[in-house]
Amino acid sequence: MPKSLPLLLLATLCACTHSPVMPTPTPAHRQHATPEEAVQAYFRASDTRSSQTLRSAFHPSALMLQVERDGGALRRVTQLEWWQRLDSSASPPQPATERHLKVLDREGPLALVEAVSRWPGHAFDDLMLLVETPGGWRIVGKAFERIEVGEQLPSVPSAEGDIRAVLARKIEAHAAYSPALLHQTHTPDCPYYRVHVKGIPFDWVTLSEAAAGYADHQSRGETDRESPWRILAVEVRGSIAAAKLDVVFEGVRYIDHLLLVRERGTWRIAAAAWGDPKAGGR
Repeated sequence: MPKSLPLLLLATLCACTHSPVMPTPTPAHRQHATPEEAVQAYFRASDTRSSQTLRSAFHPSALMLQVERDGGALRRVTQLEWWQRLDSSASPPQPATERHLKVLDREGPLALVEAVSRWPGHAFDDLMLLVETPGGWRIVGKAFERIEVGEQLPSVPSAEGDIRAVLARKIEAHAAYSPALLHQTHTPDCPYYRVHVKGIPFDWVTLSEAAAGYADHQSRGETDRESPWRILAVEVRGSIAAAKLDVVFEGVRYIDHLLLVRERGTWRIAAAAWGDPKAGGR
């Protein structure tokens, strides 16, 4: 098979070689030189209820994800919905009494961050994906748990094993170019962000676009079982989790950062960022 085609697919699902690449607007100036700066901007946006500050921290396509405690349904909030909530609030801002952030992993232009925010009555534990875009570092995925006073995050003893099984099926989805396995292992609206692949500094595709690319390869009888994958880390926080994978393709190493959610008892991948860790991020 042509060697140029799988390069767009190799690190995860982004096999959409037939999808047009949307141009990235040239920013007037770069914001947030580090992942930490982008997360601090998110903190300020929350403390001041500023949608303008929030827009500097998050990519507009990013979703905010929470698994409800009653029933386990997945709640999704778009950036536009979040902006309107901030702008329409009539009560005065209530800044957090305590905030912490920890970079769980960073390689080049990709980072995985945990952020904990506390108020007198509750706390939030966030897992976030960040990438370095032409306009600076941005948050492209956020999953969170709300923790009430005196409450502990729910513990599921089988969680890491279940997540690793999902990740193994996700790897098999790529190896077999299987749209069916994509459907089984991902939420329907899971975005895939690509950073510094084939000269493209930053873009993203929907899961359905990725599945269409997989279907094209599958119809031609193509597979990719030669590229070796590794599951490097799994972090579980109640009903949300993050993972890091890598793969070596034609002598180049690529990494994946993934957010997962436990929706109605089943773990699935809900957001992903992947790319060349040796490009950008310097």
